[in-house]
Amino acid sequence: MKEALPNPPPALPPSPRWQERVSGLTPEGVERRAEEFFEKGGFHCAESMMLAFGEAFDLPVDLRYVRGFGGGLGQGRCLCGAVNGAAVFLGLLLSEERGADEARGGGRDHQRHSRVDQAIQRLESLFKGRYRANCCKWLTRKIEWGTPAHLEHCVSLTGETAKMLLRVLQEEADPALAAGPSDRSAR
Repeated sequence: MKEALPNPPPALPPSPRWQERVSGLTPEGVERRAEEFFEKGGFHCAESMMLAFGEAFDLPVDLRYVRGFGGGLGQGRCLCGAVNGAAVFLGLLLSEERGADEARGGGRDHQRHSRVDQAIQRLESLFKGRYRANCCKWLTRKIEWGTPAHLEHCVSLTGETAKMLLRVLQEEADPALAAGPSDRSAR
């Protein structure tokens, strides 16, 4: 007899007014705030993304979910923590309860992508359009790890990623804002 899997706890719904809030945010404002959390607050890139956007949307964030993302997944210098933090925030803000018919991922149904998947793919496209890759090792290849130049580079990259995340969220709130496929730069 196959044991039934437990149902996940229901997600805390974001403010139903997030679409209204996002229109009042500016790229410069989210960039500045993400950079401040990183540079002056002692948080790493993923934490800074979560804190800046949690503050902007008045959502509580639990940094334990992104604690191991700085320096590229457990300091492994792989996927950029700013991208990871942005992806986690997209999941937090855009996720809806998943019905039984929505089992996907892990090879289940690669043709059907959720709203969160699509938003993350747009973010990833913007990021790679700007930086050509999303791997910390590649993004910092010309910088000595742990130096002031490294910090400065990653603070700036986190700010730029915040602007990209805002763009994706604004497009989610108002699909008419979505750029054409040839526009691959952040606003």
